[in-house]
Amino acid sequence: MDCDTAHRESDWVQAASFDRIYVLQVGEFGVTRQQKLDLLQKIFWPALARWVISRQQILPGGTILGGWWRADMQGMMDWYRECLHMTARWEDAIIAHTDGIWRIALETSPWRDWPEFFLLLNEPVVDGNGQPVRDATGRIVYQDRDPTTDGMEDAFLDLWEAIANSRPLVGFSNNITSKDGAIPLGSQPHAKDLCV
Repeated sequence: MDCDTAHRESDWVQAASFDRIYVLQVGEFGVTRQQKLDLLQKIFWPALARWVISRQQILPGGTILGGWWRADMQGMMDWYRECLHMTARWEDAIIAHTDGIWRIALETSPWRDWPEFFLLLNEPVVDGNGQPVRDATGRIVYQDRDPTTDGMEDAFLDLWEAIANSRPLVGFSNNITSKDGAIPLGSQPHAKDLCV
């Protein structure tokens, strides 16, 4: 299933169409939202990562040529929308642009724990005077930022595009990886972190 997400590859479409967790809606025949997110995290992301790594070159000095493109993340968000039965970008771009799927894609992606995304995912709690609230130790208190706010998807894509190639993904050096689907999804151990 290795290929990019930017162009609705026929291999991905075919593989997804035969996966009951992908095709069925949450609640149908016991399919849960978590099963869908696990499928995207453990099968789709590793397949895309293998393809991206196969097309990139690391030049002397560490410069990466190729690597991750903005279209990779946009395409992956399209797969999330389809799997979760949300409005597709090509059906209604305005609805899709403010659906907050970027946050779900990030939280189940290889970049989920990268500190650069903290302020995109969180915002300070403010008091009535607009000042940040602090806890007993003097640290600023944060709350989840609303991912559906206008402009948040673009802000995420801009930041992701700027840093996605800044560190290697763990488990993908020299393109030596296990193939997805080798272990039935239900018996897979907890997802391995793909990022350093």
